[in-house]
Amino acid sequence: MRSLGERLNLLRKRLISIKCGPGAAVLPADVTRIHMDFAIHLKGGHMGARKFWKEYLPRLKYHNPAIPMIVNRHDQNQNPPTMTIYLRNKPSSSTAEPSSSTSSSSSSAEQAIAAAQPASSRTGLSKAQPPTPDERVVHIDMTNKHSSHILEFFMAETRAVPLQPTNEEIAEMQALETLRRNAEVDRERMRLLREEKKREEDMLKRARAAGGMADAEEA
Repeated sequence: MRSLGERLNLLRKRLISIKCGPGAAVLPADVTRIHMDFAIHLKGGHMGARKFWKEYLPRLKYHNPAIPMIVNRHDQNQNPPTMTIYLRNKPSSSTAEPSSSTSSSSSSAEQAIAAAQPASSRTGLSKAQPPTPDERVVHIDMTNKHSSHILEFFMAETRAVPLQPTNEEIAEMQALETLRRNAEVDRERMRLLREEKKREEDMLKRARAAGGMADAEEA
């Protein structure tokens, strides 16, 4: 059973890994929602999509909690893994400043979008919804793409702003790395001690066995 200190360090490591690293970015206001569709099993070019979901999507969600991010997993490996990015239509340049009625319409549209969101599913029940009249969509085919390449496409399409770690976060990562190295040294030291103890026990057993044989010969 892990000690309280070990559990605390694991929690610190998990938190800093979500806050910092590739995928830590702020999405612009015109991104309304994100949908990922890929198979549970990896064959057919679905590995990159799965790794993106495991490694990068948690950071995007952490820094953009108001944007729905739906994941639809299924067992249809013949279907290409696809990411759908929903973007709010930009008003034309000739449009006047938004009035209160326009703001109300925008708010109503956002409420409709939120109400239409399906929950994530691992049985293929949360397929990508059609865009609302106020939205347009961008599709990213993730088939056989590395997760880092998918992230590059995503950042380019959304114009997301990457976040750099703060000085405090850098210090936290350095402290955790120091703890990791020290833990490795301690584990290696304990391994050597166990091996040394086992050798001593084996030598003692052989010595006792040899002594018993000598006693038997004298008898």
